[in-house]
Amino acid sequence: MAARTPAAPLRILHPHLASRRIYRARVREPPAWRLNYKIGTGACGSVFLENVHILGMMEFPEFGMESPELTLWAVKRIPRDLQNFTFKRYKAEIENLQALASHEWFIKFNASYEDTNYMYIAMEYIPMGDMSQSFADGYRWNESDTKVVIKQLLHGLAIMHKEGITHRDLKPENIFLYLPENQTNVLRVKIGDFGTSKRIPPSNASTYLKTTTGTQGYMAPEVHDTSQPKTNRVDIWSLGCVLYRMFAGSLLFNDPVQVWKYALTASPLVLDSLGFSAPCVSFLRGLLQPIPEDRPSAEDCQKTAWIMAEVPEPEYSIGKDLYTKLSKINRQAPNVHSFPDMAANRGVNSSYVP
Repeated sequence: MAARTPAAPLRILHPHLASRRIYRARVREPPAWRLNYKIGTGACGSVFLENVHILGMMEFPEFGMESPELTLWAVKRIPRDLQNFTFKRYKAEIENLQALASHEWFIKFNASYEDTNYMYIAMEYIPMGDMSQSFADGYRWNESDTKVVIKQLLHGLAIMHKEGITHRDLKPENIFLYLPENQTNVLRVKIGDFGTSKRIPPSNASTYLKTTTGTQGYMAPEVHDTSQPKTNRVDIWSLGCVLYRMFAGSLLFNDPVQVWKYALTASPLVLDSLGFSAPCVSFLRGLLQPIPEDRPSAEDCQKTAWIMAEVPEPEYSIGKDLYTKLSKINRQAPNVHSFPDMAANRGVNSSYVP
């Protein structure tokens, strides 16, 4: 059994001790996890919602007690015999999550565990789930709300790329949304599912990404060419495809043939007729440059006119229409106080893979 990574510092939920910080937390061992409430299935396994009991020792020993905390974790279970998913890849996903753990733009890593048949990665649970749920009933984001998400994704990508990490599968299903408590009309974003991510030390400039991986509709032209090296600019292309999907309500490219045709002929993208503002069109065209070297870095994107334009207060505020829609989605999710300890194989049709 591999040693588990210690849980991050947690807050006591006891009303009289809520301000006391836990400096040590003990979690029920993974073999005791029930893993019988499935919330998603992906290419690399299934994700379960687990009711986790944590006992934390107070930082003030005079209390001489431990106080229990109940919380929900999203636990990804990966079969050991899964084709194309090696133990090395499993460890790399954990290492990348840990490297980004101190930043607010990413799903938090809680623990890992391996047994004879499976590998497990336990992460924080985002009740609202991923962005793809917002597209139900043909919903299209307006430009202002779209920018709220793109700005936060750029913060995350800039940090990732500085760490030498390329996500390689940025898409709505891997972008998680949440509404902070006590902040009306504010939307926050986290990037998740680092199963295909790759870390290359920034000092090793001679090393490139070689593997073809990603999701159709969000893959850059160079990804389809197995002979061509890839860089973190594949994430910038994917960001452009996400932006288009949010605003236009459909994919920009439905298959690799359309991507190749665009890349080879440099045929102009039809963007002006969709209602994008001129700064937004300019921003999007930059992200979707066929040649990787012509795409801006995440840091350069943050300096563009569209991103730098003034936004309403508070920061990351969205319109009432979108806030109402997301609030309904949020209310439908299980929470730590109502989730049954014995959920008898209840499944939820979702792509939730943090």
